[in-house]
Amino acid sequence: MTQTPDKVGIDDIAVAVPKLFLSTTGEFARARGIEPAKLSRGIGVEKMAVPDAHEDAATMAASSTLDLMRNNDLLPEDVGRIYIGTESGVDEAKAMGTYVIGMLEEVYGPGTFTECSTVEYKSACIGATLALESVACWLKAGDDGGWDEANGSNGPGRRRGRVGIVVATDVARYEIGSPGEYTQGAGSVALLVDRDPRILALDPVMGVYTRDENDFFRPVGMRCAVVNGKYSNLCYLAAMEGAFGSYQRRALSRGVVLLGDGECVTDHLDRIIFHIPYPRMAEYAAASLFRREWRSLPRWREVEEEIGAEPGEPGGGEGATVKAKAEAKAKDEADYQRRFSKSAMFQEAYGKKVKPSTLISSVVGNIYTGSIYLGLASLLVQDLLTPGARIGLGSYGSGCSAAFFSGTVEEGIGSVARGSVLKKLDERVEIDLADYEDLHRGDRQESIIPPAGEFALLRIDADGYRRYGFVG
Repeated sequence: MTQTPDKVGIDDIAVAVPKLFLSTTGEFARARGIEPAKLSRGIGVEKMAVPDAHEDAATMAASSTLDLMRNNDLLPEDVGRIYIGTESGVDEAKAMGTYVIGMLEEVYGPGTFTECSTVEYKSACIGATLALESVACWLKAGDDGGWDEANGSNGPGRRRGRVGIVVATDVARYEIGSPGEYTQGAGSVALLVDRDPRILALDPVMGVYTRDENDFFRPVGMRCAVVNGKYSNLCYLAAMEGAFGSYQRRALSRGVVLLGDGECVTDHLDRIIFHIPYPRMAEYAAASLFRREWRSLPRWREVEEEIGAEPGEPGGGEGATVKAKAEAKAKDEADYQRRFSKSAMFQEAYGKKVKPSTLISSVVGNIYTGSIYLGLASLLVQDLLTPGARIGLGSYGSGCSAAFFSGTVEEGIGSVARGSVLKKLDERVEIDLADYEDLHRGDRQESIIPPAGEFALLRIDADGYRRYGFVG
């Protein structure tokens, strides 16, 4: 009988971003009539990654995957799955992964990936997380000859078997001049999913939450998303609380987390990474979860001493309408949440556990499915992943679904390379507002920086088929 691995998770990570960016605090802010501080501090976005004319979600996916394979000396026969999470699909039927495999075969040779399975996951920004869950389950099942039957999982005859790659790739695009425009971004994150992972061994529990909402969607044929901004934020927070509550119950019942007196689950998460549509949203999510957990613990007295008690039911007398009372309650709640987010206890916990994960997103912008994994890359490049630490991850997809899961940093983390992402970001080229708007509208046919040593969209045939290639 084939033995299955005890640990499965993320072994390595590679990030691909466009070579172009637009500063949000210069010409863009002036043209849109926005105070620069609102973008840099209030929202937390300083730069937006902008795809060039030859770039799209598929080219970025191929780039991050190639980097991942080269960094880990992987050959095509080593890879059993390339699963892609995206909401920037380039075809309504053909899986993006087939385009990606076609590009990779220009490097590795025709037919080298014929035994690699691929599928495209679409569920707004949670797609890549669901792909990660699927690939992890495939590995956990012990399929594909991952373990030597004669010698067992720890014997000298152990062999690696095939690995899986999960790719999160997206172009976040909103209408020019719309409220969501300054949260745009583009990029791809490729995750190497393997047995005995070096970065993060996934815990065997995941909390989930789903409901039908219209907070964010992109109808077929539309280039830009439709966003109900403030409502989408509320959906995000409600879904994240629901998913965390689900995780909390499962983690405690299965003994993944063991609580001592006066403790809560977030006390046992050394770092927490949330989906980052913009960095400030991670702060809102953290405030929602910490307040949920702390209010039933002795420490809450310290919070109340600083900011007062939580609001009760609104007044208004018998003449107040149901609507008026609901609006007053919502206002009181929002005011108290703002005070809580400024409290000393929250700021200390947020600064330690959550804020470091927003580093890369602040200079790339929103990359939808990959934003949460940019958070993981942010911790990696800052050397903030230490062996034995438990990392919590809260993933959200508009429409809406959320998942909360966790994993433990492994001893092999010290062998994982750290600096390439920051180098790529430093080497980018800033463009002006006119070039950005031309690229955004699709009016520019020639690339600002001609492709060299990278994958590129070469042309689109008359029937709509996309032709990609590796440009040396």
